[in-house]
Amino acid sequence: MNNRIASLVALGVAIFASGASARQDAAIEVSHTRPSARESDTGVSAVELNMYNDHLTILASPYMEGRVPGSAGMERAMDYVEYYFRQYGLEPAFPTTTTGADGSEVITPRSSFRQPFPLGGSEKATVQKLSFDIAGHTITLKPGTDFSVTGLGASGEVTGPLVFVGYSVKDGPDGYQSFENDDLAGKIALMFRFEPVNEEGNSRWAEGRGWSPKANFASKMQAIKDCNPAGVIIINTPGTSDPRADQLTDVESSGGRVLDVPVLMMTADAGERLVAAADPQKRSLLDLRKLADQGRIIADLTGTGSMTGKIEREETLAENVGAVIPGRGALADEFIVIGAHLDHLGMGYFGSRSGPGELHPGADDNASGSAGILLLSEKLKRDYDALPPEADARSLLFIAFSGEESGLHGSRYYANNPIVPIDDHAMMINFDMIGRIKDNRLSVSGYSSGEGMKEWLQPFFADTPLTVVQSDQVNGASDHSSFLAKQIPVLFGIIADFHADYHTPQDVSEKINREGAVMTMDLFEKITLAAAQRPERFSFTSPQREPRQQTSRSQIKVRFGIMPGYAEDVEGVLIEDVTAGGSAAEGGVQAGDRLIRWDGQKIADIQAWMEMLKKHNPGDKVKVGVLRDGEEVTLDVTLQGT
Repeated sequence: MNNRIASLVALGVAIFASGASARQDAAIEVSHTRPSARESDTGVSAVELNMYNDHLTILASPYMEGRVPGSAGMERAMDYVEYYFRQYGLEPAFPTTTTGADGSEVITPRSSFRQPFPLGGSEKATVQKLSFDIAGHTITLKPGTDFSVTGLGASGEVTGPLVFVGYSVKDGPDGYQSFENDDLAGKIALMFRFEPVNEEGNSRWAEGRGWSPKANFASKMQAIKDCNPAGVIIINTPGTSDPRADQLTDVESSGGRVLDVPVLMMTADAGERLVAAADPQKRSLLDLRKLADQGRIIADLTGTGSMTGKIEREETLAENVGAVIPGRGALADEFIVIGAHLDHLGMGYFGSRSGPGELHPGADDNASGSAGILLLSEKLKRDYDALPPEADARSLLFIAFSGEESGLHGSRYYANNPIVPIDDHAMMINFDMIGRIKDNRLSVSGYSSGEGMKEWLQPFFADTPLTVVQSDQVNGASDHSSFLAKQIPVLFGIIADFHADYHTPQDVSEKINREGAVMTMDLFEKITLAAAQRPERFSFTSPQREPRQQTSRSQIKVRFGIMPGYAEDVEGVLIEDVTAGGSAAEGGVQAGDRLIRWDGQKIADIQAWMEMLKKHNPGDKVKVGVLRDGEEVTLDVTLQGT
């Protein structure tokens, strides 16, 4: 991180460290003086370039924690956006509701920059206890340091004898089996993480430094399920090369529930202390691992264990941040919405293409678009202030949406709960990933949703230094889709050339093309200003969708192993049943799940998913997102051949 970025992040910390009240007294001050002449050959103002850079860099900084809804970082990001809406002179967009003296409900319109809405929730461990009584001595472990409660099992309180069961593998290579009709009723089963390893600490069953499907949590839970243990403790395996062997997995990061008993995870150090006290043969944890590396081992330990895990669901309340530039004259009651989603993936516990546990800054997706609408709001506020008194112009509503990454929740909520009747919305303009423009290529689509809009746009496209890649089809599953569903004409701006950093920790601010993003805002400043003053609004026409060739099963080389269900108006793929031993079952997919994400990409429907399957070969590993009990769960799945 260079000194300028580091100083900006430090300034951001200073602003928000003392809470929401601080943003009324201090802010990251950016020079808002607009130059009288353009300062580069591309027509980009140096002042506006600096403004955009400051917004982008701060929104994508580690202090914003990847902007996942419900996090402190997302609160800071929303505070930041609201602060600059205020600084630029915009007005609050949303109503507030209070209780009057007589107990009646009092609604005050346009009095808040926030529009709260429910966004499901997440499960947290609220009670975590683990202790062992061995030969009259008690070993009490510390939650978060020695052990954690995982989401692989249920809440519960269990006391019982201890049994070590190796790796908990069913039908492994070369006849490897951990169980032979074993009955573990009433017992607490201790198992190793991963799968049998060689002397270097790597898998015996997978090439390189990876693992086979037998190593994933869901597969291990399925293997022991028929043995009916009273509780399960997963011990981090000693001597393995995987860095996760030093980490505890919690409710949020472990995946979905498989067993109806508590499932905890223990560090290798805590496991060593337990085995040293409880193994009647005085073997070490590494000794037990080497035995399990060779095959089946069921070893009763002395003493008893007591484990308690209480998992409770915490509802998440997300917020859209919105502000208005009021219109003028005869057109003031009509609105143009200008939006970008502010949220991202946080630590990657859902939607990541590379896996959880590492910060996903989301610089391009979508700090770039959020910074863009901040800059555009400042530009258009000045433009509106300069309009002659007799001018007619539509009102402009800027919204930084939340909940886009988990399913367009914020934009859908607004479209169902607008500040004026939805029919009074003349247009919606959406920006999603405008920060990695390559060779000046910007994709613009959606104009086919407005009659005559394509022809009307051509002079604007011809007058920009950008190369506008036009598409008559509506591209992308982003927030404009919520407005299309309400028959509102849309425009969608996005990079024309995608990059491999999408939904990974490598989507960082250092890689953003600031100049390309500012050129995009210059283009849309002119488009918005003209659309706002156009006497007639564009009539909605049903847009063309991206054409998709029908994929036949003969074109697919891999087998996922589910029976899909079919339902209209539901995104993703409903899973009616899961084939035992198939890719999905081995990865932890369950009947009743809804398949919504594939390697970070949203799944629109079953045909779109089949197109994704067609690109894979047997042995490919994918991150699969399923919706389970209202929560997105990310699973690692290795695809089997057909």
